Amino acid sequence: MKPIPCFFILSLLLLSCSSGHTFSPTPSLLPVSFVPLPSPTSTPTPTPTPVPTATPTLSPTPDPTPARQEVRANELGWILVLEYHLIEEPEDRWSRTPANFRADVERLIGLGYYPINLIDLARGHIDVPAGKSPVVLTFDDSSSGQFRYLEDGTVDPNCAVGILLDAARRYPKDWRLRATFFVLLDVDLPDRVLFGQPELAEKKLRDLVGWGMEVGSHTISHFILAQGTPEEVRWQLAVSEETIESLVPGYEVRSLSVPLGLYPEDLSLLRSGEWQGRHYDFEAAVEVAGGPSPSPFSVNFDPYHIRRTQGIQEELDAWLSFFQDHPELRYISDGNPRVVSIPEPLPERLQGLLRPDLPAGVQVRVYPLLP
Repeated sequence: MKPIPCFFILSLLLLSCSSGHTFSPTPSLLPVSFVPLPSPTSTPTPTPTPVPTATPTLSPTPDPTPARQEVRANELGWILVLEYHLIEEPEDRWSRTPANFRADVERLIGLGYYPINLIDLARGHIDVPAGKSPVVLTFDDSSSGQFRYLEDGTVDPNCAVGILLDAARRYPKDWRLRATFFVLLDVDLPDRVLFGQPELAEKKLRDLVGWGMEVGSHTISHFILAQGTPEEVRWQLAVSEETIESLVPGYEVRSLSVPLGLYPEDLSLLRSGEWQGRHYDFEAAVEVAGGPSPSPFSVNFDPYHIRRTQGIQEELDAWLSFFQDHPELRYISDGNPRVVSIPEPLPERLQGLLRPDLPAGVQVRVYPLLP
C-alpha cells in the first residue's frame, strides 16, 4: 500500500500564503453601514458555548442490501475539501487558470465526485447519488475571477461560477451547483471585496444562494484571529456575518474560513459570540491544509478544524491518484443521507472510528463486502 502523500510544512505554507495576502482595512469599501471597532475599555470574559448532544443512533445491524454491495458504499471513508483562491492567468501558487479549473471539474466528474456545500459536510448531511463520492469546492478571498458579470449581464464563462454553471448544465445527472465561497468585506484590494464590481455585490451573493451554493465568512479584512484581542475577534466575526446576512435577507451564514488557519486561543470565540448587540454563530470552520477530511461520521472529524486540499496541480494529482489506487479509503455514498453504510470488513485505517453518536435520525447499516 502506498504511503499517504504529505506536502505541507506549515511554516512554509503560512509564509507563502501571507505573501499573496497583504490586506489592510479600508472602511469606505464596505457595501453596507459599517461600525468601526472602538478602543476597548474592558474585555468581557468569553462564555463557553455548549455543544449540543447528538441523538444516539441505533446499533449497527447487518443489512446485505445489493445496492450497497454493488457500489461498495463506505461512508466512513475520506472526503476531499478543495481550496481555491484566484481563478485567473497565469497559473501560480495561489492562482488556478480558468482552463485548468475547468479541467479540474471535468476530472472530478469523470472520477465520480459529486459536489456538496461545506455546511452539509459539517452537519453530516451527505446527499449524494449511490456510488459517487462527495467533494466540497471552497473559494477564499472573493476575487472577481471567482464570480464576474459581463457588460451584457451574463456570467463570465471563464470565471469559476461560469464554469460551474456550465458543468451543471452539461452534466445534469453527474454535477450540480454546490460550492462554498468565503468572502471578504473590507480590504485594500477592491477586486477581492465581494468579488469586485461593487454595484453587483448584493446581486452576486443572492444569486449564489439562489443557485444552491453557500456563502461563508473569511472575516471582514482577512484578520489574523490568533493575533487579535477577544473584542477584535468578536467584532470581525459579528460584523462580517451580519453584513452578509443583510445583503441576503433570510440567509444564515454558518461557515468560516480561518485566515491563514491561525485560530484564536479561545475556540469558543469562533463558535459564537456577541459584539455590541450583534450576535454570530458558526457551525463549521476550515483550515488551509491537512489533506482529505475524515468522514463526518468518524470520531476524527472536527467541524471547527475541517482539513482542506489545495486546488493546485501537485495536490490534485497526488490525492486523486491516491483514491484511484485506494478506493477502500474513499467515501462512497449509498445514496441515502439518513443511513451510514459501512462495509465489513473495513480497511484497517478506518476500523474503530465510527462515532458513538450521530445526527438525529441517522442510522448505521453494516453489510458484507463481497470480493
